[in-house]
Amino acid sequence: MIHFEREVTEPELIEEMLRQFKYVNLGLQDTDGYPYVVPVNFGFEIKESKLYVYIHFMKKGHKLDLMRNNPKVCLEFSMFNDFPDRPYKRHFHDYRSVIAKGDIYIIDAKEDYETFQRGYNLLYTCNNRTVEPLESRKTFPVMYIGMIVCDMKNVTAKSEFPLRKPEDVPFINVYDLPEDTEPFDISDIIEKRKEKLFTDTSAN
Repeated sequence: MIHFEREVTEPELIEEMLRQFKYVNLGLQDTDGYPYVVPVNFGFEIKESKLYVYIHFMKKGHKLDLMRNNPKVCLEFSMFNDFPDRPYKRHFHDYRSVIAKGDIYIIDAKEDYETFQRGYNLLYTCNNRTVEPLESRKTFPVMYIGMIVCDMKNVTAKSEFPLRKPEDVPFINVYDLPEDTEPFDISDIIEKRKEKLFTDTSAN
């Protein structure tokens, strides 16, 4: 990563970033050799050093065919905040992004109702929606839940503005702040990076 100071590695910061996103772009391998990317709603949880992302889809369709042909997928979460007429800390925009690679497992309620229901309920955390009882959904019998399992070592995240704690993750409204042309002080982030490089070098 060229701008290492923008890399986000702390699990608690990545988790808070995921809470901010409204949808995820799901990347699959199409049969013509090109990537097939589609935006979908999602729910998620992080446990035992793994990111679990849940999506839903019908029991037939192009996405399903591609998943069955190749379960390896890529997830791209992002959001962007633009303020070209009001620079802040010498920046004209801010962003958050997470990319995760993993394998998707197709969950049928008839075969694993517990996992299906958990994934379904977590889907409602996206956009802070109220959970509807699973049995009340007319599409329930013809719907699959996709459970994407990503090792955290295959999850990368970036932020334009430096993040040090979960409260830093939501975008700030620069128009509500006094004008500020001083760059961010990232000396602590640089020092932390040096320590990590030294540790990694010593371990090898």
